[in-house]
Amino acid sequence: MEMAIRDALDGSAFLRIQVLFHWESQRARDLAKMIYRTFSARPSGDGPRIPVRYGLRQVDGGPPPALELNREHEIIVILIDGRMARRARKSDVGIADRWAQLTSDLLRDHGPASISPHRILPVAVDAEALGLAPSLDNTSFVRLDVREGADRDRHLILHIAVRALRVLRDLPRAAGGELDRLPDIPVSLFISHAKRDLPSGPTTMAQGPVKSILAALSQLPVSGWYDSAQIPPGGQFPDEIRNGVLTSSVLVTILTDSWSSREWCRRELLEAKLARRPLIVVDALEQRVVRLFPYLGNSLTLRWRAAIAVLAEGDSDADWPERRSRWEEEDAALVIEAALLEALRHQYEDRRLLAMARENDLVISTPPEALTLAHLPDGTRRVLYPDPPLGHEELERLQMGAGKEHVDLTTPLGELARWQRPAHVQIIALSLSNATDAENYGGGPEHLATVADDLVLYLMIAGLRVAYGGVLGHGALKDGRIEGDDINYIERLFAMVRSHSVLLNDVAARQPAPIENFVAWPLHCEFGDEQLRQYGQLAVLNDLGPPPDLDIDQRELRPLADGFFPPDDPVRRYAWARSLTFMRETVRDKASARVIMGGKLTDYLGLWPGVLEEAVLSLRARQPLYVLGLFGGAARLFIDVLRGVDRGEMTSEWFAQYPTLVGLRGEFSARGHVVQAPEELAKEIRSYAPGGLSSALNNGLNDQENLELSISDDPRTITALILEGLRRTAVV
Repeated sequence: MEMAIRDALDGSAFLRIQVLFHWESQRARDLAKMIYRTFSARPSGDGPRIPVRYGLRQVDGGPPPALELNREHEIIVILIDGRMARRARKSDVGIADRWAQLTSDLLRDHGPASISPHRILPVAVDAEALGLAPSLDNTSFVRLDVREGADRDRHLILHIAVRALRVLRDLPRAAGGELDRLPDIPVSLFISHAKRDLPSGPTTMAQGPVKSILAALSQLPVSGWYDSAQIPPGGQFPDEIRNGVLTSSVLVTILTDSWSSREWCRRELLEAKLARRPLIVVDALEQRVVRLFPYLGNSLTLRWRAAIAVLAEGDSDADWPERRSRWEEEDAALVIEAALLEALRHQYEDRRLLAMARENDLVISTPPEALTLAHLPDGTRRVLYPDPPLGHEELERLQMGAGKEHVDLTTPLGELARWQRPAHVQIIALSLSNATDAENYGGGPEHLATVADDLVLYLMIAGLRVAYGGVLGHGALKDGRIEGDDINYIERLFAMVRSHSVLLNDVAARQPAPIENFVAWPLHCEFGDEQLRQYGQLAVLNDLGPPPDLDIDQRELRPLADGFFPPDDPVRRYAWARSLTFMRETVRDKASARVIMGGKLTDYLGLWPGVLEEAVLSLRARQPLYVLGLFGGAARLFIDVLRGVDRGEMTSEWFAQYPTLVGLRGEFSARGHVVQAPEELAKEIRSYAPGGLSSALNNGLNDQENLELSISDDPRTITALILEGLRRTAVV
């Protein structure tokens, strides 16, 4: 029986990270992006997959008026710095006071003395942060002002990760005390190593990974199981090692030239595999291994830099000893950070997979392999493990070799590949471009790009084709004659098909369908070999001609030899606008449904913002339409207008401030076209929704589901809703 797609993809309702900061502070903005990259990783990569939101940007630079705390647990990180605390001008004083009040309120409601399920972390980005307000003088901050570089970032990551682990494990709030001091980390690391590799052995490394990692562990409130120190006198090695593995969270294997040849090292790893513990391999090979222990696979592997450096014999660099020592200290810290994040990822995925599990299912936090399949509990019918899935050829061999052909081995993406595509659904049109106002809704370009990437990947895995009307070269073509987005989404989509072809083959045993790229005339006229070589298996180029009814003489356009002309006067802009509309109508007629997100509200080349026009074309044709409005832009404008919200961008006064738009609309009128006033278009959009969002969007979702879709920040939830809506449209 096919698992419900919503169950397979959703599961982010229990934890989210919110990052608050002053948007004019570049240092704080960079830290926020670092948090996003660390905790909201790709579905096929390492790292946890926890949603990360930013605080809504305010016009005056003040804090958001209210926080949405709609997850079971929210970790609220407030990045305080000199910009937030500035009181140079009279206007700054009130803003700083509001930030101080928000921080005080959050500490009161979610601080150490509260019983809130949420956590608050005030962070001093610089020394000026400590002067935010006298009322916070006795507040302890996470201190980044006394740290630099990777150490600064890692300190913040550890603080956030520890809180996330504690709430996921339903542990009580950490006891009060110095906030900058990490609370007890609910992680125990089992350090698997060969005795030969201790500093007293023949290793040519300064301290070696074992001693370096243990030294780093001693500086943190995290326990490490280290057999020579843990096994009591008279203890039995097999029993003590098994107990050490079973009580640990992550096995850290120090892979040296000696490790694979040691019986007890191999036993430790086998016990960890049978207990389905996360594994990290520290690759500290110096020369070679005659036989690498085969069960070291299915693991995150980190390179120990000092090990490979010793291959350069006779190194006369006088700074080498100091550099080697620094590398070992840095690599040890990286190993511990990776182990903590790996424990968090497995804990998060366990909780998500358990929510999907049915009777006779087994949830494991590591990919299956022959050893674990051989020890499945009796009656197991399905094994759920985290993404990314193993390749189908590997899964077949595993099942056959273990005699488990009757056991289904699957992941959330694997379940998605089993989605039964309705016969009438073939191509999904994606309307997307940058939204300069995304910051007003708790996002940034990285959020929009991540959702777009994930959505395309998920749709391809579900067996759908994606159509997009973007153009290569950042919309600039040559000499910057066309202003384009900071992010070129068509190039990102090409890269998605290229980079995920192996993943899609592993999941669905098929290559991804090429992107259908529709390019309006005359944008494709300048395409040469450099652009065309990107098509083929990655994408299909649909280079459209001018609209059949274009009422303009070629002599008015004055095209170049290749047929291209820039939109640099009203007549040429008119031709461009007509051509863009023709392209959008063509995509609409080819597609089974449309998804819109983002979209520029200024500097566009048509009569209307492109994403808005594409939404209206789908609305008029009663084409199923899915609106992602969280990240602002024209998509948010459209859903707001549809819901009856007054938006200034849909008024004649707003349009009047852009002479180019006024001139373009005048050219349309001069050629006999009736041009809607913005107020008229807004009225038309609203006319489709007397029965609510469901009747207007015609997408198989009810009003509540459409509202959820419009504000969701989780690609899995978004995809689940879209696929469920498409399934229902086949029934109606």
